[in-house]
Amino acid sequence: MSQPSGQVTAAAPVLLALVRAALRETPGIVRLAGTPTVREGPAITTGPGAAIAFGAAGVVVDCAVVVAAGVRLAEVAATARAAVAAALRELAGVDVAAVNIVIVDVATVEKTRDNG
Repeated sequence: MSQPSGQVTAAAPVLLALVRAALRETPGIVRLAGTPTVREGPAITTGPGAAIAFGAAGVVVDCAVVVAAGVRLAEVAATARAAVAAALRELAGVDVAAVNIVIVDVATVEKTRDNG
């Protein structure tokens, strides 16, 4: 049986949802942080923790995250970059030109004293 022809297009908010899900599942990332500014490309779509620009070579994604204290920043960023690119390629069939990770803060556990 043959498959019908046609095209499937994922809307930008869907792509942002995939990006945010990939970031939230990345070990070492505590939360998403604000809305980053995309450095490249036209047609920018933004949302909490991520922004996407659509260009001729594919999408450019900028991500803003807060990481846990004590993690290796470069490793967390590399893992997040790979997870975002894989999610967009495998789940949405989107060509990815670049994934930029901006670590905006390190979450620390506030220690409180018991003065009582």
